[in-house]
Amino acid sequence: MRIKQLEYFIAVAEARSFSKVAREFFVSQATVSNQIAALERIVGKQLFERDNHHVELTMAGALFLDDARAIVGRTAEAVRRARTADDMPEGELKVGYIKGYERTDLADMLFGFHQCYPNVRLSFMRDNVSELYDALRREDIDACINLLYNEYRMSDMQWQVLRSYPLHAVVPLDHPLAHRQSIRIEDLKGYPIVDAARGASGYGESEAIAATLAKIEERPKIAYVSEDVETSVLCVAAGLGYALLPGYLTQTFPTNGKVVAIPIEGKSAEMTIAAAWLPQRKNDLLDVFLDEFLITND
Repeated sequence: MRIKQLEYFIAVAEARSFSKVAREFFVSQATVSNQIAALERIVGKQLFERDNHHVELTMAGALFLDDARAIVGRTAEAVRRARTADDMPEGELKVGYIKGYERTDLADMLFGFHQCYPNVRLSFMRDNVSELYDALRREDIDACINLLYNEYRMSDMQWQVLRSYPLHAVVPLDHPLAHRQSIRIEDLKGYPIVDAARGASGYGESEAIAATLAKIEERPKIAYVSEDVETSVLCVAAGLGYALLPGYLTQTFPTNGKVVAIPIEGKSAEMTIAAAWLPQRKNDLLDVFLDEFLITND
């Protein structure tokens, strides 16, 4: 099977005319007909119903058309990439991302970048908020996908907002708020909470959540202090209290039919993810990565 045969097939399917395709490709009509006939022998099915006036795809031809387009498209892309290989960026980028963000479409975005720039080697670091920013300052990584919080502590960095996620209250199914489509943060006042462990660094998810809680009560009823999302959800399912989690952590966590995640209304209950980097470390390779990543997140 030759690419030119597929190109003739696609063109005839779209033009519904052998003569038009022959003129388009500057070949004889017999050449187009012979190539289509050869393709039909390879496929083992008739691809067109044709008479003196009409050309129509058969059922087999209609099914074959999408695959033929995909093959031609992939071939053209492969040729383009091969021809521009010398001009494509290459090197290594070390990228950090916040724990839990793998639950989003991060993998698809990184895969798309790798498809476009196969000569760029990506290595990854997955860690907590504060550790990622510390690694960025030590220049252990080139960029990080992280929680944007306490911007005054990031004065030595540049960043670009990627996406904001509402906080969610994760509650057991028998909780008085479980039937609500959304709630206000004030609705949680008085209920016991499964709290996130506080980090010593002074910024991160736990501090952001603590700041949100402080808006409704000075001393929340802490039922349990959890170190990770899975334990928090387990404690909620056991009826110990509710948990506050950002939306990127609630997209795919297992509920086991025992808990529900309710979005909290208002900008003050949002957590923002940003791409951050050090201005002195900016280079052409990082520019390419950030441009692609930010476009993907538009």
